[in-house]
Amino acid sequence: MDGFRPAEKGQNGVHVESEAISQDIEALERELARLRSRVEDDSSSFASLEQQVAELRETLLKTRESVTEREARLAEKHKELAETKRLETLAAYEDDLRSQREAADRAASAATDFLAALDTYDDETLHLRRLLEEMRAAFGNDDERAAEVESALHEEPSRLRETWEAVMAATKWRLNAPVDEKISADELPQDLADLAQERRRARIKEYFAKS
Repeated sequence: MDGFRPAEKGQNGVHVESEAISQDIEALERELARLRSRVEDDSSSFASLEQQVAELRETLLKTRESVTEREARLAEKHKELAETKRLETLAAYEDDLRSQREAADRAASAATDFLAALDTYDDETLHLRRLLEEMRAAFGNDDERAAEVESALHEEPSRLRETWEAVMAATKWRLNAPVDEKISADELPQDLADLAQERRRARIKEYFAKS
């Protein structure tokens, strides 16, 4: 077997054997010292790694706590921003008030234009009815031209009914809406429905008198 040296006879033989054993011991001691040194180094490295892991674990815990805290602060800031914007919007009510008044002015202007166009339409319709009466008197009731004018007058209500219904639907709830008692009557806009009725009262009577 390796490392085994058979004993030699005589004094010289014993001496040789002890020398061999001594060399083996020295070799084993050197190997043992090397291994012990390696164990110490590895133990030191392992301890260092354990310390680093513990430090990293503590750092990670603190970082997570910081993230949670920042998230909570960020959410709070978002709420604060939303509330601030809401208050700023309420404080800037003058812009909304001005926009509403401008829209009201545009609506009033459009309504005035509508009433003017309606007056023109009524005038043209009354003119056409007078024309029909004159055509009948001049050409007779069976005249094709008079019949064409009469047909146009008869078709007019059904052709414009959808428009009148849309106008009525858009204005009816506004006319019936209750007015806040805190608002002075002098501050209310002019009632366009009453204005239209006043302006066209005479024409309407004449219009239906011809029907």
